[in-house]
Amino acid sequence: MSTCTALIIPADLNEPARMESIDAGLDNLQTLVEGNIEAVSGDDWHFYLNEEGKIRGLDPNRRAALLVLEATGALFDVYCGNVVVLGETPDGDEGDVPEHLIDLAQQLFGLRETTP
Repeated sequence: MSTCTALIIPADLNEPARMESIDAGLDNLQTLVEGNIEAVSGDDWHFYLNEEGKIRGLDPNRRAALLVLEATGALFDVYCGNVVVLGETPDGDEGDVPEHLIDLAQQLFGLRETTP
């Protein structure tokens, strides 16, 4: 079990995106995305979402899509449901979300910092 700083982006636009210290274990990630997880990866980051989000009719996550588009220059899918963004350590373990994604998210849609 590892504790990491995550960027949590709810699909519901009425809920603020936030930075939060989380347990990055499978059970907690599944709780945060409300189901089995699917991973989407970038260079030094990845995010998790509900693997059945489209099938279950979860709301599209427009903020997560915007973040991916701005970070990578491409968008290959529609992401549905809540998204949890983490970083990657050099050995491939879960790590804190990279600063450049935090800065980008702040510029695009603002963030709220939560306290444990």
